[in-house]
Amino acid sequence: MSAIRRAVVFDCDGLPLDTAAARYTAFRTGAQALELELSDRQFATLAGASVGAAAARIALWAGQSGETGRVAKMLDEALRTAVELRPPAALPGALELVSTLAGRVPAVASNAPSGVLSEVLSGAGLRPAFRAVVSTDEVAAPKPAPDVYRAACRRLGADPPGSVALEDSAAGATAAQAAGLSLVVVTDSA
Repeated sequence: MSAIRRAVVFDCDGLPLDTAAARYTAFRTGAQALELELSDRQFATLAGASVGAAAARIALWAGQSGETGRVAKMLDEALRTAVELRPPAALPGALELVSTLAGRVPAVASNAPSGVLSEVLSGAGLRPAFRAVVSTDEVAAPKPAPDVYRAACRRLGADPPGSVALEDSAAGATAAQAAGLSLVVVTDSA
């Protein structure tokens, strides 16, 4: 019988990558296309949201709730463009942290679309450090549902109660706890 693996599962946006600028640019661009200027307060409520969830909120705020699918496509395109123009960098110490996780296998569980997720992790030189990467478009429901965390543990053969999630958003924290992982909430010290 093989030993139960223990994982450390990272959110991606904000941990271990600085994707805030790309998300800010993409969501503002999408909102402006709908003739909506996102307030800082509105943008803050989109922290940790999947592109689909952000699209639903932005469409609602713009009075176009029936256009969520179109808005999601627009946001996805804007996010891809923002990432291409200004690739997110690894946060200081991220690679060192991932490489020193004694006895645990690292993974990513993200609300980002798989194409964007793969591009930003590879661009920052972090993709080889993770044994599994799970995106919101690979599971039934995005965070705050536990699906991405459960899928990451399943891919690793890891036991969720013996694993830890690193998160920086309320939606992600809810997802990790619902999946049964221990939780470390990382806040921005800036």
